[in-house]
Amino acid sequence: MHITSLHRYAVKGLSGDSINSVTLQEGDGTFEDDRRFALLYAGDKKNNFDQKHPQWLHKDNFLCAFTAPELLSTLRTEYKVDSSDGRRLLTVWSRHDSNRQSSSTPLLIADLACQAGRDEASTFFSDLCGKKVVCVCASDITKSQNNHDDNGDSGKTKLSGKHTHQFGNTSSGVKNNNGTRTIHIVNHNTVKQFSNVIQHELKQKYNEGVDGCDNELDSIQLNPTRFRPNVVVDGLEPWLEFDLIGKTIEVVPNQDNNTEGDQSQRHPLRFRITSRTVRCAGIGVDPLQPELPAFDIPKLLTKHFPQHGPYLGVYAVVDQDNGCSGGQICVGDTFRVLDD
Repeated sequence: MHITSLHRYAVKGLSGDSINSVTLQEGDGTFEDDRRFALLYAGDKKNNFDQKHPQWLHKDNFLCAFTAPELLSTLRTEYKVDSSDGRRLLTVWSRHDSNRQSSSTPLLIADLACQAGRDEASTFFSDLCGKKVVCVCASDITKSQNNHDDNGDSGKTKLSGKHTHQFGNTSSGVKNNNGTRTIHIVNHNTVKQFSNVIQHELKQKYNEGVDGCDNELDSIQLNPTRFRPNVVVDGLEPWLEFDLIGKTIEVVPNQDNNTEGDQSQRHPLRFRITSRTVRCAGIGVDPLQPELPAFDIPKLLTKHFPQHGPYLGVYAVVDQDNGCSGGQICVGDTFRVLDD
């Protein structure tokens, strides 16, 4: 399996960032800051969130792609970690602003590493959706000793680098690894086959009495990023990723990703495939092409691939055994399946 792209979704439900490589330290359970933050609907006792004692919550408790796919598809976001001072900057643009350059005016720039920045994000998204939401996270909190905090305030409460709780869509990590952190893997060839089947059905449906629709439909191809993966792989036959459940896969570095002398420093990173990914209505809107019609992905999956049902993609957890809990994964690397 060839690793073709890597993605991180710092805020649950917002668009992700493509990244070239990820380094996991010992004890890390997912990509740095992946789904570390979430926009929690406030005011409902059933979804109270305790930062010091976080528990997994269902996605209907959050402003996210599941609860507001059309609304969030109007936004384009970027998240960057500044390693020099610990800032974690979320920038939001209108997706209708096709020229996301330095001259474009962001709708929001907030440092999610501090409470003031999370409050800014809470206000922005509350105004956007018309409901009160709170930007929440669960992590170790430290007092910053850096004088470069926003507004020059010293001693501001900041997040540490430790990322212990993930606002994932599934409790798979809780069931399989005694924690919330998982890695989501999507097979590009599965998406391609599914997309081709949908194309055929849509052409039959829309060609009935509709002139000139072929050109439009030819442009509708499902992108693997619609399924919000952390890792996209190629070189695997469609649906065979389901056969990997219960197996362990190891990252094999691409020689081009290693400079001289670095090869020995890269430890093999291993993941244990735990379960299939059930799909929901949240992926009905393509985040890259929100102007396209919304599709009922779970229904189409079940209709055309009843042997699999509404599933596409697999979840994995970092294998903590055999000293392989840390390591690096890069675009261009490959996965190999370890013998049982």
